[in-house]
Amino acid sequence: MTPTGDEAEVLRRLAKTINGFLSRPDSGPFQEPVDWRGLELWDYPEIVPNMMDLGTVKRKLDREQYETAYACASDVRLVWNNCMAYNAEGSDFWLLAKAYSKRFEDRYRKLKAE
Repeated sequence: MTPTGDEAEVLRRLAKTINGFLSRPDSGPFQEPVDWRGLELWDYPEIVPNMMDLGTVKRKLDREQYETAYACASDVRLVWNNCMAYNAEGSDFWLLAKAYSKRFEDRYRKLKAE
C-alpha cells in the first residue's frame, strides 16, 4: 500500500534527510551493511540480530516500501542503536552514532510537527 497525503509528504522529507546524512563525509560507517565477515566481527550477528544501514533505508524509501513514517524512523533508529550496542560507549563509532541519533530525532520531530 502506497502512503498518501501527509504520511507521503513526511516520507518524502525523510528521504531528503537520509540523502543529506548519506552525503556527509562522516556517514561512511552507516552507508552500507556492516561487512562483519570481511572485518572478522564474528560476534556481530549475535549482538546485532536485526542489521540495518542508511543505504538500505534509502532503497526502501526509493521503492516506496514504507507505509508509514514511523516504520522508516524505526529503521533509522535501528542503525544508530545497532552501532551503539556493538561498539563500546564513548568509542568513536558510538559517539558518531549518538550524534547522528540526536540530529535525526531533532529533524524527525520537526518533520512531524510541520
